[in-house]
Amino acid sequence: MSAFSEKDFDAKSYSSSRPSYPDEFYRVIDEYHVGARNRLIDVGCGPGVATFQLADKLKPFNQIFGTDISNTMVERARGRKRENFEKYEGVNFEVSPADDFSFLKGPDNKCDMVTAVQCVHWLDFDSFQKSVAAVLREGGTFVIWGYADPIFPEYPKLDALLDDFSYGPDHLGPYWESGRQILRNLLRDLHLNTELFTDFQEACFNIDYIRSNQTDPLLIKRTITLAQFQDYLKTWSAFHSWKKSHSQERDITEGFVDRVQQLYPHLTKRSKFQVVWKSFYKLCRKL
Repeated sequence: MSAFSEKDFDAKSYSSSRPSYPDEFYRVIDEYHVGARNRLIDVGCGPGVATFQLADKLKPFNQIFGTDISNTMVERARGRKRENFEKYEGVNFEVSPADDFSFLKGPDNKCDMVTAVQCVHWLDFDSFQKSVAAVLREGGTFVIWGYADPIFPEYPKLDALLDDFSYGPDHLGPYWESGRQILRNLLRDLHLNTELFTDFQEACFNIDYIRSNQTDPLLIKRTITLAQFQDYLKTWSAFHSWKKSHSQERDITEGFVDRVQQLYPHLTKRSKFQVVWKSFYKLCRKL
């Protein structure tokens, strides 16, 4: 996660290149949540991709906070709020670790929903759950979701190519931080605490599911050009770390594009194709 906190990390490119989340999944959250909608906290918010979608897609909350340990990311989110102030007047952003809710001042420091999108693999999950349980009201909703490695439904040979580029020892494999393996496994090894939460709903959507059944509520997909996919690769923390130690070398993502075009010579950087990400979610309520 440290790469995202560095001052030279390109938060603008991150915002434009990362996928967003389908409306259907926000309907799942809306239907699951019961009770008051006074305050929602979106931890690990990055540049606010999910935070603004929560404001747009859910039935209204009086207050929404996005928090992130990266000042670079939070400033990007605050900039977007300034551009749409009237629409997002009730949305605020704080520089704060995911398990620190001390920015809530006054006696009313409880919230009705906590969301953690594409960030839990970086956290001490047991400690994080305890912090969330402490800030949630009884019956409040805790939602975790995210995505991992993408696949290419129309070009199946690219799946293995991307896996080698992502995790091969001669490519980006050595440059991931430790949490990546947890994410790669779709958080299957992280278990919600039954002493703190109840009413669990969990799902993972892997390659086999995606190829056979594209009807899940968290189907994250985009039709993009090869050049845009290359831009997405450059938002990875592993690429950021690779670049720091290979600043004089040819961009490693150019090598990936070369290999794509060797497998499928008709693809150019302007060619469009569909990308679908493996995904997961966990929902529960505070006991």
